[in-house]
Amino acid sequence: MGQARFSVRSLTLHVDKRGLEESGWGYVEDLATKLAEAKDMVLSEGFEVFSARLTLPDGSASLLEEASSAVDRLAEERIIVSIGYVSLKAGAGEEVVMEAASNGLYLAVPLEAPDWDSARRVSRLVHALAEEDPVYATKVGVNVLGRPLTTPYYPLSWSQGDELGLSISLTYPSYLAEAYRKEGLPGIEKALRTAASAATRLGEKASKLLGARFEGVDLSVAPWMEDSSLGLAETVAGVRMPSPGFAIGVSLVNQAIRRVSREFRTVGFNEVQLPVGEDLKLKARVSEGDVRARDLARLAGACVAGLDLAVVPYSIDGVAGLILETAAYSMAKDRPLGVRIVPVEGVEPGDKVRLGMFGDTPVIGI
Repeated sequence: MGQARFSVRSLTLHVDKRGLEESGWGYVEDLATKLAEAKDMVLSEGFEVFSARLTLPDGSASLLEEASSAVDRLAEERIIVSIGYVSLKAGAGEEVVMEAASNGLYLAVPLEAPDWDSARRVSRLVHALAEEDPVYATKVGVNVLGRPLTTPYYPLSWSQGDELGLSISLTYPSYLAEAYRKEGLPGIEKALRTAASAATRLGEKASKLLGARFEGVDLSVAPWMEDSSLGLAETVAGVRMPSPGFAIGVSLVNQAIRRVSREFRTVGFNEVQLPVGEDLKLKARVSEGDVRARDLARLAGACVAGLDLAVVPYSIDGVAGLILETAAYSMAKDRPLGVRIVPVEGVEPGDKVRLGMFGDTPVIGI
């Protein structure tokens, strides 16, 4: 096996309102062309790019038809689109969410209040999405604090809308784990600085090409299948999840990220992420039956960025409770956290559900 490397997880362009008001969807099409060029530039620098992303500002539901018709074509360039935040306060909120997600668009829904009525309303919406197709539920994230967050990570990505901006994220769990095995926590910090420096250079160069403001790097440790965030956390903790002591591994990595993030322009979460559908090692732990969704939600207390891509059995109150559980930690930290849950009827923990690009994902007990 060769030396572990890091790659660019996403180049995310946060679209400004002025351009949309002046040129409509044509402005987005022009940006998509430039974003593809920026992605090619990063590739020419020797870095793999998982995806490029266009996050539209709030209020972009008026462009839903044009955005929906462009999804498949943009996907050929590995560009995905979010219509930003959709409030359920408005009467048509649920309809917009259903139409956007069913057409392959990403979006975020703010939890209007940390109470059972609000949580159940969101839970019913998520159940309706998954009933149509479990993949639809993967397009929607719940911001349990309700306060938007500028981050390259979907589905909670948000565009402030005042100016065109670019953010960047990385895939590098194995890179950091290798650094830890060689030099311990100082090795992780050194590797974080190297990756952050490279990402900043690439982000600034891409921003100039796009005529955008460089928003910063989200240094979150996000997995992609074999490149496992859980593997990194278990290596640092010295125990398997969910054994007592596992959370300290997450916390120590997050502390290293926080220290390094002060030296760079950063945005977003800057935390370890444990999305079940994206991490093969986490899928294995779930399949073993030792991990429950509430275990993952409670790890938010150790600064995990939320409960992500968990397939659970159908339960309106169970999902609402997980949303509120995560909201409690989000309120305590005074930082936005996300919940992305796929509730499926007629399944039991250990069953597998096909989630499109995320493959077979084991059902986790609530």
